[in-house]
Amino acid sequence: MRKGLLIIGVSLIVLAAIIFFVGTYLSSGITGSVESLVTEVPHITTVGPGVSIPITNVSGYTAVMVIYNDSLGRPLQVITPGPGTLETKVVYGKYVIIYAPEVSSGELRLMNNYSEVVTVYYTYGTVNVSSLAPLVLSVLIALGLGIAGIVLLILGALMKGR
Repeated sequence: MRKGLLIIGVSLIVLAAIIFFVGTYLSSGITGSVESLVTEVPHITTVGPGVSIPITNVSGYTAVMVIYNDSLGRPLQVITPGPGTLETKVVYGKYVIIYAPEVSSGELRLMNNYSEVVTVYYTYGTVNVSSLAPLVLSVLIALGLGIAGIVLLILGALMKGR
């Protein structure tokens, strides 16, 4: 057993944990905005067939999160202003939309693509993509340091002393 390698391995694992938590703390504003989005009072709108609801204006490097449900219990059509990443999930009976435009800007809309009137209850919020940088960097660095620390721990435990 090599004590030096064991000490370095443990130190790297501890450093990885510290970097991860610091990055999470620096990005805590994102979790606060998502929390307020979930708990805020929803907008209520009644929409006829073929009519759309303007949700918000979007621009590059800003992701939009929309949480909604409707009186039909079916998903509405999402109209985006241009190319980008669009994800829609059902979470506890509500539809969650996350849209991150590539470079275009414009209006994100929900359209009633059914033949009956629908009442929509929705909230939305935006997240600046650059505010995710501390979290992403800290996760990547912590992962690398953690793996290196585990490798050194294993080597230190398996190698014979001098």
